This record gives sequence, structure tokens and C-alpha cells, in this order.
Amino acid sequence: MGVIMQSLVMGYVMPAAQCDLDLTLPQRGWLSAIPFLAIILTSYFWGWLADTRGRRFVMLFSMMISVGFSVLASLAPDMISFGVLAFCSAVFMSGSSAVVYTYLGEFTNLRHRDKMVAFGSSFVGIGTVVLPAVSWLILPLEFSLPVPFLGIDYRPWRLLIVACTLPFVLGTLFLIIAPESPKFLSASGKSEECLAVLRKIYAVNGRLSEETYPVKTLVSEATSSKSKDTKGLAGILTSMREQTAPLFRSPLLPWTCLTCFVQFGIFATTNGFYIWIPTILNSLANHEGVETRICAVLDASQAKPANGTQIKCDDTMNTATFEMSIYIGLVFCSMYIIVGFLVDFIGKKLILVVLLASTGLCGIAAHHAVSQMLAVGLFAIFQMCGACIGLMNAVTVELFPTKYRAMAVCLSMMMGRVGSMAGSNLIGLFLTINCGASFYLFGSIIIVCALCCLTLPGKNSGPIEKHKTEATQYQTHEPA
Repeated sequence: MGVIMQSLVMGYVMPAAQCDLDLTLPQRGWLSAIPFLAIILTSYFWGWLADTRGRRFVMLFSMMISVGFSVLASLAPDMISFGVLAFCSAVFMSGSSAVVYTYLGEFTNLRHRDKMVAFGSSFVGIGTVVLPAVSWLILPLEFSLPVPFLGIDYRPWRLLIVACTLPFVLGTLFLIIAPESPKFLSASGKSEECLAVLRKIYAVNGRLSEETYPVKTLVSEATSSKSKDTKGLAGILTSMREQTAPLFRSPLLPWTCLTCFVQFGIFATTNGFYIWIPTILNSLANHEGVETRICAVLDASQAKPANGTQIKCDDTMNTATFEMSIYIGLVFCSMYIIVGFLVDFIGKKLILVVLLASTGLCGIAAHHAVSQMLAVGLFAIFQMCGACIGLMNAVTVELFPTKYRAMAVCLSMMMGRVGSMAGSNLIGLFLTINCGASFYLFGSIIIVCALCCLTLPGKNSGPIEKHKTEATQYQTHEPA
């Protein structure tokens, strides 16, 4: 939740900060893409650090420093310093983003793991509702506190940046009293520390004494030979190459290209447009006169007077913007729930094809809608394509052999983050020079993604049974 709020808060900060930082639309696009760029550049590093130093250590270390840089960014006097500090904050924010699901999954056995990870994933949708709600509480406030030694006025948008770090602050406090992942401790050969964590879990969950825990010793996992093979930077790079190269050779190459392209298209559309939702909705809410198309309203809001007089910069946010953003977030959350219920009955392939095709068409239709309510409704449906991200991850797991699954998912998600960065910048550019092109382009990309999904194997086909057989040796078995 902290990651999604800090990644997307720029969409609400940029319209409110445009006068203080003297920002153009393209500059707002670049600043909004900073969190995605940081995740792209540092995900591999944080994954490696978590595998060598521990999950809890990485999350505690990264979240605390990310909060510190976010507080400093809220005090930035100009665009350059703001961008640098926001990037530093996002670099450390990426640490918890890369590790949190591993940490959560390693505390649960296979019987409960999917449910727990799905529950954690739902906070992405919850974050898209909480973010506009918090923005609604803070941005309409009217205060301006001068900070002479920095040459700035402390205004509500600066407070919003700090407020969005609260999930990280709470997460840090929870982690201080939480143990390290027992799976990591066991894999690292720290059997006694692992056993101590398991005793604590047993005692807390069962409300029993630690002395009554029936397990007295653990079989140490043999990882020493592997660690010798991958010692040093050269060994790490060799291991990464060995894991990645097969994905770009037959027979896996077509599936690698398909999953990467589909994730790129979905992320570029849903995250790319989400950054600009506050700007689009604010223009619609402030529009006076007869109802007209979205792009006509946006073009009018950016138009310069013919006589060359200077327009006073306006960074006020209409409260209707936050209300409509919350509705869009609720639609997004509801689609997560609906997809979760339907996937067992009709299969991932049919859901992906139907959902992507229909949302892509709604995106193109939103450009032509004259009614404001209809346009916002179609735009909200357009954003529902983001609910397919989890489904594509499930498809990736089924398509690739066990040995390469993690790398395949990582690669496709990294391409998705590249899409987020590219999408937010392209949309910012198109909103300036040709608004309609953004709806046509990204709506068409989502439709092409739907057509690509037609090539996926049908329900319950593919190497699933083989994967299940391979995975049994790693299952956590419970006593009868």
C-alpha cells in the first residue's frame, strides 16, 4: 500500500505544485515517471540483497531511508532538487516493493499461501482509494507557511508527500517487532535462529508455551555449494545470465515476448493514465459551459489568449476531482474481486481476452463521449485493464518451467514498469500536442494485447501437472 501510494501520489502533487515548481506538462510527465524508473533500475539489486542479507533487514533499511528522502523532497525549492530527492526516495521504496511478497509468502505453507498473498495484493486496490481520499483531506486546505532559509512556502501539496509515507512508517514499526523470515534463516544455514522464530510463531498462534513446541532440531538446507559457485560479482552476473538466456531461446522465446508485451501494454495504460487522472478530472470539474469531449476540455484549459496576455497560474484542485478519483478506485478494486471469483470457473484466457478487448474499446469510446458522466464512466472501465496484471503473472507461472518461472515473472514485471514510465511520459506529451492520440494509441495497444492472449493455451492446459510434480519437494507438509 505504501509503494502504490508513493508511486502514484505524483498524479495529485503535480497539478498542485505546478505553480510553485513552474512545471510544464512534459516536465510533470517526467517527474511522475521517477518512481517507475527507480524500480526498473534497482529491482535486481534489492532482490540480490534480500537473498544475501535477509528480507526483514532490506525492508526495514529501505523503508526508513525512503521516508527520510520523501520528507526532504517535500521541502525542495525547485524542480531539479525535487526530482533528485524523489528519485532517491523511490530507489529505497523499490526495496520493499521487491521483497514484501517473498517475506509474506515464506511465513505460510502452500495451503494458505495463495490466500495470504492475494490478501496482500488487494492493498494495491485499496491504495488507489485511500490516496485520493487523503488528497481530498489535505490539498483543499488553505495554508502557506514561509520557510525563509529554503526560500519556499510550505503548502498542502508538500504535506501530502509526507502523509503518503505513513504506510511505510507503520510498516517499519510492525517490522521492528516481527521476526526474520524462517525460510531465509533455514536456507542461510541458521537453523537455531530459524527454530527460535518457529517457536515464537507456535507460541503466539497457539497461545502456548515455547517449551511445548514439539520440534527440537531442524535439518539444515544445503546451500553452501551453490553460494561458492555464485561468489562475487562475476558469479552473480554469471548466475543471472544462466537464468535469463534460456528465456530468449526456443521454445520459450515466443512466450517471453508475449508476456513482456502484454504486461508492458497493461502497465503503460493503467499506470500511465492513472498519473494523469487528477489532471483530467480537475479540468472536467472546472469546465464551464456546454458539455463537450474530454480532449476539448483539456485543450481549452491549456489554451493561451490570442492577445498574448499572461494567464495567472492556477493550481487549485476541485473537490469533485477527488470524489471521482475515489469512484474510479472503487471500480478498480471491484474488478480485482470479480476476477478472483470468476477465474476458477471460466479460466484465465477467456477473462484476459474479453476484459482487455472491452476495456480497450471503452478507452477509445471515452474520447468521443460528450456527456461528462459517460466519459468518466468509460474512462473508469478503461482503467480496469489493470486487473489483468495478476492474471498475466499466473499465466507466466504456467507457461514457464519451474527453473525459470521467477526470472520470467521478474522480467515481465520489469517490462511492465518500463511501460509505466513510457506511458506516463507519452500521455503527458499527447495531452499537450494531440490529446485524442493518447486514447486511440493506448486503447489500440490494449486491444492488440487481447488478440495476443488468443494464442495462450486453453484452460488447464500447458505444463501445469509437470510443474506441480516438480514443486512437491518444496512443499511445507503439515502433521496429520
